[in-house]
Formats: sequence, C-alpha cells, structure tokens
Amino acid sequence: MRGEATFPSYRFGARDAPSQTLAACNRVLESGKLLPEQTLRRAHVMRARAAAKLELGDAAGALADLDAAQEAGKAYAGDFFYDRSMAVSLDLLHALALNETGERKAALALAEAAAAKRPYALEVQRVAGMLRAANGDNPADPTIWQNLARIDPATRGLFSQIASQSGDLAELAASAGTPSVVMPEAPSFKAIMTNGGNIAPLLSEWSAPVRGAMTKAYALAAHGQPAAARAWVEATRAALDAAGPTGNSQGEEGKQAPKDIVTLLVEMVRAEHFKPLADLVDARLAIAEGRLADAAAALQGKQLRATPVTEEFHAAYAAARAAGAVGAPDLPALAPAAKRGPARLSGMADNLLIRPESQRKLIDYEKSRPNILGALVGAAFSMGTTLLGGIDRTAGFRSTPNEDGSIKVEYTGNTTSGPVVQEMTLLRAAELAREAGKSHFHVVGRNDYQRYLTQTMNGVPMNRTLTGYKTELTIRLLGEGEGDALDAVAVIDALGPVYYEN
Repeated sequence: MRGEATFPSYRFGARDAPSQTLAACNRVLESGKLLPEQTLRRAHVMRARAAAKLELGDAAGALADLDAAQEAGKAYAGDFFYDRSMAVSLDLLHALALNETGERKAALALAEAAAAKRPYALEVQRVAGMLRAANGDNPADPTIWQNLARIDPATRGLFSQIASQSGDLAELAASAGTPSVVMPEAPSFKAIMTNGGNIAPLLSEWSAPVRGAMTKAYALAAHGQPAAARAWVEATRAALDAAGPTGNSQGEEGKQAPKDIVTLLVEMVRAEHFKPLADLVDARLAIAEGRLADAAAALQGKQLRATPVTEEFHAAYAAARAAGAVGAPDLPALAPAAKRGPARLSGMADNLLIRPESQRKLIDYEKSRPNILGALVGAAFSMGTTLLGGIDRTAGFRSTPNEDGSIKVEYTGNTTSGPVVQEMTLLRAAELAREAGKSHFHVVGRNDYQRYLTQTMNGVPMNRTLTGYKTELTIRLLGEGEGDALDAVAVIDALGPVYYEN
C-alpha cells in the first residue's frame, strides 16, 4: 500500500505473479481500510493493479486504473520529485497501454516526455526506447534511443538494429566513435539452468553487441569512412576471439560456465551475425571503390532479407551500375522483410513501479560520497593508498581503478528506488571524470542489482522484501568526440540540483 512492495512473494515460477498482484490489489480496494485522505496509497494500489492488468492483456482495464491513479495523486501534481518519479511511472504505463490498443502516436509522445524527465534512469530509457522500436517510426526526438546506448552498454546495438532508413545509417556513422565491443560475461550454471538449458536467450544477449558493432561498420562503409569501418570489423573480430571459453569471467560462486557452451555461443554468433555482416561491409567498400564484380560475388548464393542495410546496399549497387560501371552482374533479389506485428511490451510494466520520491526520502548524496579530505590524509599515513580505492563500506560509493585503465564505480543504496541509485552512480562517475580533468566518460560495463531480505520456512524461501539496490559501472575517462560518451558536465548539471544538498 505504500508503493514499496513492488515484488511478488517467492513462488515456483512467476507466471501467476500478475494474477496474484491483481487479487491482492482488489482485496485492498474492497477492504474499506484505505482512508479518504490516503490518496497516495490509493494511487499506488491503482498503479500496481494497472501494471498487473497490462501483463494479463487487459489494456483497457489498465487505462481505467491509471486514470484513477492519476486522479488520486492529483494533489501532488506539479511537485518536482513527484513529477520525476510517480508521474513518470504513470506516463510510461499509460504509453504501454496505449501502444497495446494501437494508439501509437499518443504512446510515443508520452514516452518522449517521460524519457526527457529521467534521461539517466535505466528502466525509463529502456521502455521509451522499446516503444520507439515497436512503433516503427521516427520520434520527434531520436536522441531517446541514443541516451539509452550511452548509459547501457548491453543495448548499445539496438539503435543500429532498428535503423529504418538511410538517414539513420548516416546518423549511426556520425556517432560511431572509437571501436569498442564488449561481450557479455561467461554465463554461470545458474543462468543456463534458469532457462532450462535453452541457450536462445543467451544467444540473443551475445549477438546484440556484435550486430550493433557490425551495423556501425556498415554505416561507416556506406558513408565514405573505409578505415573506420575496417577498424570496427577488426574490433568485433577481436572481441569474439577473446570471448572464448578461457576469455571470460567466472560464473556465480566460482563455477565457470561449461567451455562447450561458451564455444557454441561464440561460434553461433560468429556464423550467424558477424560473418554475414562482415561480408556486406567488404562488399559495400568494393562498391565505393568501383569493384562491382567483387561486391556481387560477396552476395553470391546468399538469400538476404530486406533490411535497411541490404536495401541501402542494393540502392548503392544500382546507382553504381547506372553510372556506367563495367562488368556488374545482377544481384540476387531480396527476400521480403520479416513481418512484425505491434510488439507486446506489456511485460515491462512491473519494471515501471518507481517508488515516489520526495525531498525527505532522497538519500543524502554528500554523506554517501567518500570523505575526500580524510582519504587524502589517510593516504599520507598509509604510504600512498590510492584515493579512488576509498574506504571499504557496505553502503555508499566505492571507486576502484582497473589494470586496463578503466574505473569501476559502484553505489550500494539502502533504498527501494532503483533510479535514485542509478543516477547517483552516474553522478559520481561524472565527478571522477572532472576530478581527473576529463570532459567525458564512456560506460563500458554495467551491472544493476536488487537486494532482498528473504524469509524461509524449513529452508524453503517463502517471501522476500526489497531492501535496496546496487549499481556498478565500469567507465573510461575520455576527451570530447567519442561515440556513446557521456558529457560529465551535462550529467552534473542535470543531477547535481537533485542530489547536492548545497
């Protein structure tokens, strides 16, 4: 009822979670225990029920509950902290429901407005980006998807995958930056068994950075930057080579993933995604160099579907032929594009139950930061202990330099607001960049955790209570001009007024 118990009790399989949430919300609303003045609690319950209805496919019912939630919380509308938490949550849930009912433009408009309010909150940007992808059209502000790529390396390839026209490829080439391809860590036994041994979800995760990087390579090849295109191809090849059975980290509890699983993942990604796109990059460079016979040979015997990349390739080839190129054979026709209906994004609803914020509920950022002066004094007496190492703590910030020159920045917060922890970690990363005299930083790795207090009976988990969040970022400090880099001053300007006490 306070909006914090957003996670269902433990159960064997979560398929019934929305139904149980719906039943629990109905019991609250029918109990008569909600007092008339408890408007915010009523808004919480209506919002939770709307999310459950969305997951169960009842978009119309969800819209009715969301309208009721907004009405219940109208006294808080206009408050800065309410607008950036509860109101953003309600707007994005509205957008998901409207997307389900086919009202695409209205859904996209709500998503854009919500994303603009929380540009550094992961789930907000993910849902806004996925709504854009589901709509299949260009939003008024295309930077929504790019903002997600800057804060979440795992989704960095998604913008390139949904490029819908040549202009998108041009924008992709302009923002490509220095080649950087980060493959996921080796899956643990638990991750494999969670999916019943099915590696399809893992394959999707492992192929995303490769598809994204190789689409950038093609975009660069198509827009007159052959050296940069080849550099992205080689960086992707090196990342795949390094992601073999001995190239990744240990799984949970020190158990390394089976080598044959890792080898299979790498080889499938190499064959299904890297090699076809590498051939297309080579062929596109051949067109630019007037070697149309070589370009056509790269596609010989292949049946390619119509995509923005293949359509651009065919258009460039046809233009070169029309310009009088000699010895240019016909290309095989493209197969029709894969048909996709409106994406069902309702499963993301329970990720949007953002805890309402207020000035008194915000964590004291300055108290959570390391004691810089104390750390300097401590370093003097400990023969040069690094400042970044800070002081061991179970809550608050910690920054650790890595051997490759990157820095791991982490924040552990005893709060049930995930976006707050995410934003504070990014703010600390921006501070580290400015302290080092750098204008930008690049997020090369990210992990977000939820912490629970679990109650058990006879060793069997019965229920769990969310107690906090933790965000880990691996960053590189950069100057200007790097693709997907975050402007440190822009981050501080956006988040400093929220979290700095003075």
